[in-house]
Amino acid sequence: MSELNTGVSYYRRQDNINSLLKVLGEREVTSILLEAGGILLGSFFEAGMVDKVISFIAPMVIGGESMVAVGGLGVEKIADATRLERVAMEKFGDDLMISGYVKK
Repeated sequence: MSELNTGVSYYRRQDNINSLLKVLGEREVTSILLEAGGILLGSFFEAGMVDKVISFIAPMVIGGESMVAVGGLGVEKIADATRLERVAMEKFGDDLMISGYVKK
């Protein structure tokens, strides 16, 4: 993790998630909002570092091979997929927000 002149820290791809979270813990940060691409999101899921998911679905199709919501290794069987509990849904205009907590 590096720090800009403004005091804002940023994460580089080569940084390790555990080292990032260690630095944040040293700064007494106990919660983060991870708004990222599929590769970084997948890394956090694979590391078991996701507690809550908030996802938005818009009524449009973007497509493309590199457009994945959550990357990583994935699962071979649906039964092994990460499940959410205490799921809530809310509509914002035409968009739908789905939130829930990762079932441990």
